[in-house]
Amino acid sequence: MSARPAADVAAALKEASFDADRCWRIRDLQVVREEIKIYLTDGFLIFSKPVAGQPVAALFVTEVEGGDGEIILMPPSAGERQSLARFTQSPNLNEHFKSAFFLFTDGTAAELEAAIKEREAKPSPEMGTLLANEFSATLRNLSSSFEIRLIHDLTSEVNPKMGLFFAALGGTSHGNFDVIYDPQARDQIVAGQIANRDNRSFYNIWTSFQTRRVRQDPALEPAEQDLKIEAVTIDAVIGADLQLSATTTLKVRIPGGETARRVRNAFSFDISRRVRVREVKIDGKPATVLQRENLRSNLLRGNDNELFLVACDEPLPPGEHTFEFRQEGSVVIPAGNGVYFVSARGTWYPHHGLQFAPYDLTIKHPIHLTVVATGDVVEERLGEDYRVTRRRIAAPVRLAGFNLGEYKKTATSRGGLQIEIYANKSVEAGLASTRREVLLPPVQTLPAPRGAPRTPTLSQVILQQPPPDPTAQLGYLANEVAEAFDFLSKQVGPPPLKTLAVSPIPGTFGQGFPGLIYLSTISYLPPRDRPAFASDSLQQTFFSDLLVAHEVAHQWWGNAVSTTGYRDEWIMEALANYSALLLLERKRGVKAVDEILVRYRDHLLEKRAGAPPLDAAGPIRLGARLESSESPGAYRTLVYEKGSWIIHMLRKRLGDAQFFAMLKEIYTKHARQRFTTGDLRSLAAAKLPAGAVDKSLENFFAAYVEGTGIPALTLRARIAKTAKGATVSVELDQAGVSEDFSIDVPVEIDYGRGKTETRWVRTDGSRTTAALTLAALPLKVSLDSKNTILATRP
Repeated sequence: MSARPAADVAAALKEASFDADRCWRIRDLQVVREEIKIYLTDGFLIFSKPVAGQPVAALFVTEVEGGDGEIILMPPSAGERQSLARFTQSPNLNEHFKSAFFLFTDGTAAELEAAIKEREAKPSPEMGTLLANEFSATLRNLSSSFEIRLIHDLTSEVNPKMGLFFAALGGTSHGNFDVIYDPQARDQIVAGQIANRDNRSFYNIWTSFQTRRVRQDPALEPAEQDLKIEAVTIDAVIGADLQLSATTTLKVRIPGGETARRVRNAFSFDISRRVRVREVKIDGKPATVLQRENLRSNLLRGNDNELFLVACDEPLPPGEHTFEFRQEGSVVIPAGNGVYFVSARGTWYPHHGLQFAPYDLTIKHPIHLTVVATGDVVEERLGEDYRVTRRRIAAPVRLAGFNLGEYKKTATSRGGLQIEIYANKSVEAGLASTRREVLLPPVQTLPAPRGAPRTPTLSQVILQQPPPDPTAQLGYLANEVAEAFDFLSKQVGPPPLKTLAVSPIPGTFGQGFPGLIYLSTISYLPPRDRPAFASDSLQQTFFSDLLVAHEVAHQWWGNAVSTTGYRDEWIMEALANYSALLLLERKRGVKAVDEILVRYRDHLLEKRAGAPPLDAAGPIRLGARLESSESPGAYRTLVYEKGSWIIHMLRKRLGDAQFFAMLKEIYTKHARQRFTTGDLRSLAAAKLPAGAVDKSLENFFAAYVEGTGIPALTLRARIAKTAKGATVSVELDQAGVSEDFSIDVPVEIDYGRGKTETRWVRTDGSRTTAALTLAALPLKVSLDSKNTILATRP
């Protein structure tokens, strides 16, 4: 099928409407897609006019006496049932509805038409006219949310069994919500709803899971990529007006043989919403580009990027091909005072998933600016008013970024690693003006009268302080980065790349790309010059001690080792953050880390405006789904802070020697590969000490990774001397969690003179009793004095 039909399909979708002559009064029809069961009990059903030769939509309404529709959806796991209940107050979805919009490329139309014919349903063109007039505009709006997917399926040789089914339902209890069945997705079933809070839109995913068939047979999982990127070349120009224009060339391989499920002539890519793709060529021939912006689609995908479609003249055969994109956009934003903010750091060029590939990157830019980027400089040349720098990254990486500014630079090397630190010469406008109240010492111009008390007062004035100097700590930052690299190289393994550029970015965050770190301007400032919101002890520790090491750690965790999807992303952030805590422990001791972990625990237990604690937002494996209208901000707290606790607890269970051996094994065995939560559990379990409880760590992961809850624990112990030693009767109370929450709790036995022993007791409900037989009489029995588990204690 040619590219012109792809453009024709796009045009037809923009004019989509319902067909008044294809409307029926129906009873007792049903649509079943694996665990999704939709019952059209009584009402009217109308189909859309054909697009590419087939209806792609239908509408069901219950505008009759006793009209009704019903959906039943039962998530398979406790975590997904908990997620659904958080939004709907029920672990299963059983909702009646008054209307249902369907979009499909999976043969739904033929299936429903056959059922209508079999039941000899009565046509209703009069109602069809009313429905077509009232709802055709809604159809066009709704189909725009899935336009790229509809065009993709309708212009490719897609087996209907792999097609899309989408339902937008008008529920009687929960309002408008969506249910999606997509055999090509990692999670084939999704239910969710658009919601708004504090002038911000969210897509609350109620539940998302694989179908029963895929769970039972992993071989049915959809292929991760339908084309393999083998090399990336980017030629970019940043103009004097800061506009970006670039040509991106992807050398790709389309798999053949058993891995080729179908012949394709349409491929989807990601790019920033700030960038428009103007032209695409495939193997030198022009291709059609379809790029649209849609709120529902972007929210559902959970990022600020857009999906766009490329369709070629003929289906591409397996083998090597070249995709050439010409794109342009506004990705560099002035922040004032000669400081710039790169908004699309990883998506300024097209992506087809984050795949490992070598990069060749050339950037031309105004000569007064310095550009730093991923890779080693292999060529540099100057023009009258511009500079051109070419970089190569021979080792495969998942993405390449750049930064630019009017920089001052320092460099250092450590153990074969070349480190360059760049600082803006001024801070951004938001940090430049700092007004401080200053108490001046008393000034007494005249002597006090004889006998009068001398009570000088302080003078309070407001002084305009000079702007903070972001270059003042360049040497200090260079040492911090080098120290973090030394530490991680020894504890994890040699760095994946031998060069690293660190550069500032306006904001309160950092980001670690391969060979390039974006570091908050605040980290460049001495503590006394930081804004008020960054002045408390935890924020000071974050900007001074954790942020640098965290982003350096991403050279290993997230860039060299990556994960398979949103459910495993927490591992990379948790490992990076805990790596920073490990370095802090080396510099300041165990107490400094314990204090931060306590603050993390308190954040997880924090209740806001009567809402449940943040930890109740869902299991950490929900990843980006944690960020919802019900719990804005939960993602960061759970993934970074609870994630650090999970890694810390594993360390305590394994012991330091085996823990650091595990980190090295993750890196050496999984570099440039996908790492999963199951992989983490298996590696950690294999390194548990002999005689350890919960040998598979199944119970631990069920409680802290797959579940929610932070228990409040209270221990009572009665010691009785016996002829052979002693017995300890333990009562362990557990509160603040569900009755089925169960963890192994360390009970520490102190015999004196440095001799200790740890026994583990598994909680079971609100009170657990246990009898411990000891070989000697202990001096003290205590509960987790070594900060081994995430819990509260008296």
